[in-house]
Amino acid sequence: MRLLAGAEYLQDYSFNDHVAHHYFCKRCGVHPYEFVDLPAENRQYYNVNVNCVEELDMDAVMAAPIHHVDGLHDRWDRVPAEIRHL
Repeated sequence: MRLLAGAEYLQDYSFNDHVAHHYFCKRCGVHPYEFVDLPAENRQYYNVNVNCVEELDMDAVMAAPIHHVDGLHDRWDRVPAEIRHL
């Protein structure tokens, strides 16, 4: 992920152990992305709100694979028992 412009409009929101940094636009409140730093696991990643990507190809988004994980029970390697509502 590379932010090209607008960093001055973003506010970082983090809580608890501060591994996840949720960025929000100070002007409109949109949540464009978050950065997660897990040093104990030796990994970092971004979650990007694809609707904030310029020139988004909606057909490509709709055709993208979906991977469900059971975050409610901290079972990130498993699909939740119920996914009909997702």
